[in-house]
Amino acid sequence: MINSIREPVPSGRLPRRRTPAGAAALSPHPKSGYVISAVMNLQRGDYLYREGEQPAALYLLLEGVMRVMVPTATGRTRLADLAGPGDVLATSVLDYAPHAESALAADNATVAVIDLDRTLVSLRGRAALSAALVRQLTRSRELSDDLGLPMGARICRILARVAQRLGRETEFDGALEHSGWRHLPFSLTHDDVALLAGCARVTATRILGELRSAGVLEGQRGDYALIPAALLEAADQYVYDVL
Repeated sequence: MINSIREPVPSGRLPRRRTPAGAAALSPHPKSGYVISAVMNLQRGDYLYREGEQPAALYLLLEGVMRVMVPTATGRTRLADLAGPGDVLATSVLDYAPHAESALAADNATVAVIDLDRTLVSLRGRAALSAALVRQLTRSRELSDDLGLPMGARICRILARVAQRLGRETEFDGALEHSGWRHLPFSLTHDDVALLAGCARVTATRILGELRSAGVLEGQRGDYALIPAALLEAADQYVYDVL
């Protein structure tokens, strides 16, 4: 059993609610050069902002995971990214354009409001912002690089990166063949996997079942633990199988 398994949020409950955690005096964030003007607490399912709105500020995710959703040509939404601690959100504020995406909490989250003007006058602040933007561009490039892979390999690589970046080291009751398990601290549904990989939900469900049978994924109902190294090996095997 995975330690500390939690029930996922019921589908469709996406209230818009912001709860200030108390405005803070302008000061550099202790772990970066960002100047923070306020901190907000979001509950699971709360929107930080929605696509099409005019941006009010740049945000730093301190704790939790945010789903970044973008509209598609068919009028539906697609999961474009999962933001974690250290990521910046609402980057459209940099060019004064409306939000091109929506951001909502995948679990309870803490978000800081960045004072952009005061952050940019600091060398350390500019370096922190640049590094965050590069990390997010790298994630987008990795997703693009995966498009040419068989779907099984694509899903394995996506899950490996998510587990490595956002997962927490965990242990199981009893002996298991593999080590290096990482538990995802938020609910990752089959729909999420399908949206990230660009496939049908039934395909994502089949591949997740294959990975569970292979012993590199454990859990159910969105609460998963995975082994990043073993997932990368499984990705190679999916590629070999179609050669």
